[in-house]
Amino acid sequence: MNEKLNILVIVGTTRNARSGKQISDWYISEAQKTAGDLMDFKVVDLQEWDLPLFNEDTPPMYHQYSELQNKIAGEIDKADGFVFVTGEYNHSIPGSLKNLLDYIGAEWNKKPAAYVGYGATGATRAIEHLIQILSCLGVASMRGHITVNAIWDALDGHGIPKDGYWFGDFENHLQELAWWANALKAARE
Repeated sequence: MNEKLNILVIVGTTRNARSGKQISDWYISEAQKTAGDLMDFKVVDLQEWDLPLFNEDTPPMYHQYSELQNKIAGEIDKADGFVFVTGEYNHSIPGSLKNLLDYIGAEWNKKPAAYVGYGATGATRAIEHLIQILSCLGVASMRGHITVNAIWDALDGHGIPKDGYWFGDFENHLQELAWWANALKAARE
C-alpha cells in the first residue's frame, strides 16, 4: 500500500474579515470523508505566515535563498501536491498569494495543484490567473474545481457553504489530485 500523500491546503487571503479559512476548514472536512485514507492535509494559512512583500536581492531561479526563503521552501518541498483556496480580488488572485508564489521557485515544480475558489462567481477568474502563474512554476493544474458562489450569503452559522452555493465533484476532484500526485511523486523519485 502506498503511503499517504502530503497535500498542502494553501489559504491565499490574509484579511481579518476573510472567508478563506472557513472554506479551507470545510474543504478539508469534506475531502477527508472521500480521501482521508489517501491523503494527509496540512493548512498553510498566509495570514499566520505574515510574509513581508517579496524584496529579496537574488531571484529565486538562482536558488540562493535567504533564511525566510529556506523556511518557505522547506514547507513547500515536503508537499506532494497543493490545494489553493482563493478569493477573487479585482478579477485575479490576492496579492498575498502572488507574494508567496514569488518567494521560491523549484520547490513548486512537478507537483499537482487543485483549486477551491470563493467569491461572487466562485473566483473562477482568479483560478484562471493562478493556473497561468503556476504553469510558469512547473505545476500541473487539475480540472474540476470546487467553487463557492455569492460568498456573502453562502456560509451558514458554522461557516459551512449551504447547498446551492457550492459546486463541484469532490470525488473526481480528489481522485485526479491523487492520481497526479502519485504519478509525479514517482517521476520525481
